[in-house]
Amino acid sequence: MRILNQLSIERFAKKHADARKSLSAWRMVVIGASWKKKQDVLSDFPKAKMLKYNRARFEIVHNYYRLIAEIDYDAESAEIRFIGTHNEYEKIDPLTI
Repeated sequence: MRILNQLSIERFAKKHADARKSLSAWRMVVIGASWKKKQDVLSDFPKAKMLKYNRARFEIVHNYYRLIAEIDYDAESAEIRFIGTHNEYEKIDPLTI
């Protein structure tokens, strides 16, 4: 899979050093993946929550941070739509961000 908007991961990791290892691991799994359906995402990330509109919410650093990606299965890409703290996540609409 290609990751779109990777710069947001890099910026977040610079600001939140404790998230670097988890974000790096997430990135490596996604780059090596070839997801064709929601179940493929859940096979790689069992704690992910699949949302409407081909979006997935991933737990980063044991759910202290959350990452939302919009997945285009045909184009084999995952676009980062949000990454932030659990509290910041509570203030957004994960389906429209």
